[in-house]
Amino acid sequence: MDEKIKSEVCDTSENLNADPEVRIEGKSFKFNKRIREAITHFHLRSLNTFKKRWEVQAINISSDTFTEFLDTIQRYNENELWTTENLLELWDAARVLQNPCLISSVETKVGDIISDENFVTIYTKAKRYQSHVLCIARSFLQRLFAKRPCDMGLTRILTYEDFSYFLREGILNVNSEDIVLRSIFEWAENCENQDQILEINKEDQIKKPLDRKTKVLCKKEERVENRSSNLSKLLKSSRYGTASLQCLEELSKHSLSERDQDVKLVFEKAISYKLDSSTHGYWPPYAMARNDPDCRNVGVLAEKDQVSTLILEAHSWVRLPICPLHELITNVTVFDNELYVVSRTNNESLLFLYRNDDWTFVADLPGKNFIVVSKGIFIYAFDSTSRSVKCVSPRFTPVIRKEIKFPALMRNPESALDFDKSILIFCSTDSDERSAVIYLDVPGHEWTYVGGLKGSAKNLAGFRNETTYFILQNDGTISQIVKNQDGSFEFIFIEKLWSISCALRGAFLYRDILYIFSNSPTQFLSLNGIMGLFYKFEFWCQGLRASNFVQYIKSI
Repeated sequence: MDEKIKSEVCDTSENLNADPEVRIEGKSFKFNKRIREAITHFHLRSLNTFKKRWEVQAINISSDTFTEFLDTIQRYNENELWTTENLLELWDAARVLQNPCLISSVETKVGDIISDENFVTIYTKAKRYQSHVLCIARSFLQRLFAKRPCDMGLTRILTYEDFSYFLREGILNVNSEDIVLRSIFEWAENCENQDQILEINKEDQIKKPLDRKTKVLCKKEERVENRSSNLSKLLKSSRYGTASLQCLEELSKHSLSERDQDVKLVFEKAISYKLDSSTHGYWPPYAMARNDPDCRNVGVLAEKDQVSTLILEAHSWVRLPICPLHELITNVTVFDNELYVVSRTNNESLLFLYRNDDWTFVADLPGKNFIVVSKGIFIYAFDSTSRSVKCVSPRFTPVIRKEIKFPALMRNPESALDFDKSILIFCSTDSDERSAVIYLDVPGHEWTYVGGLKGSAKNLAGFRNETTYFILQNDGTISQIVKNQDGSFEFIFIEKLWSISCALRGAFLYRDILYIFSNSPTQFLSLNGIMGLFYKFEFWCQGLRASNFVQYIKSI
């Protein structure tokens, strides 16, 4: 008998402490104890009733009333209601009820409490709901990534769009690009399914066909691009060319790389860039350092004894300090990411290095009429007078390490351009309508006669993008250089920019803009860019004594 009475007392105690069932729009929700207490308190006060909490068996309210409860929820802060756990429960309930006003109210409050501690939880749920909270989370993460060092572990949960945005905008503040590449692969490994990695980029489908030929080309490009995985797109948005060779080789053997041809090509290109030192003087976008405020991409030109740099973004010229030994600067070149000039005096030439805002003498170069190209481990100085090429290595003694005699077929060299693992030399012939082209293998230094080029070889400029080389002749003709599998060369006409010959001094591509420098002005036939090559060009002209025009990364 005593045991029975004791049991009944315990049951009564449990009933007194039990919270009522909460139903919203007829749907039952199993909120935690803290939320149930708050809803009950709000409900009883709104009814102006004197009932106690344990006297209410069930609460049935509308979604509008639930919204009112959320609008007054700040008064329960002292009871620790405003926690991440509670908000996520309320968020789930709002989504079940599918009330836009209710969802907006809850998500506004969720956005207000995002912090380092709860970011992953909130972002994951926002991604599942495709909520505008993602925008708030992106802004929060952008501020977080501005700190050093970044917590790159957070990137594995990001949407493709957010991760791509952070990479493209240069927001990630990291000490090494190795960290970024490894984070991209962690993201790919943690994707919920393969479809997210292989989804089609909708932006690639929105292209305006200019004509029937272009339309067919666009469709082909779209089909190729659509096969490109989001993993490869993220890699291309990074500065993967600045990652260490060890990291590149390791990730190239990753199972994801083995299954994705586009990813394999990305790593092949980056590893080739690292191993091939013949790329001096050219910095593709993927090889530019991230967040380096001390470096600036500039064009470099000399006129008489003065060297000037063109600040590309600002379209302004800045003069470098004058060297007292400069009489007439004939050549400007970039070797191993440093600026060198050849200055002529009497019957010889002097080689100078620009470093730390000062000029340093490097070596004497016998002769005075040179065509200079930096390639691999040498600066190659083509001397028409001695009919030889002087291989200059400014870091060693003696500076002139080797001298290569011209082949018998090579006469009157006018221009020399970097091309892949070689140098192409363009020579004048008896006819101004035809030029001879000679191929110098680097580093084997074997000569090969390539054939002819339509038009003059004088003042010829070369430029390139990541994969393709082009020449610009003084009559405004742009041609693509193609080396066939049998070793033969083709020069495929692309466009003609102007009709009257001008004295070209150089050209290069930077951010899809073609920068051209000439000693004489000209009138353009083509005022637009070339689809797939560049979208516009900047043309500069100056005095007749200007040297060649090159691209350079300048420390500031």
